[in-house]
Amino acid sequence: MDKLAAKEAILDVGVGFFMAFPVALAVLSFSTWIGLGVITTAVFQTFVFTIVSLIRKYFVRVHFKKINGER
Repeated sequence: MDKLAAKEAILDVGVGFFMAFPVALAVLSFSTWIGLGVITTAVFQTFVFTIVSLIRKYFVRVHFKKINGER
């Protein structure tokens, strides 16, 4: 088993877990405030989570590249 890959995956999922609640709360509060419907809120939330996940994964990968001395 690749221990470094496992460590990276666990860190990435862990960071995502702790980010999920505040992001969901913000998106749902905003959606409620502007009066979006259920389907529109779901699409908006999916879009926001996708963008946040891409940014989070980028920074986790860069962090692990630095640790490994990769370019």
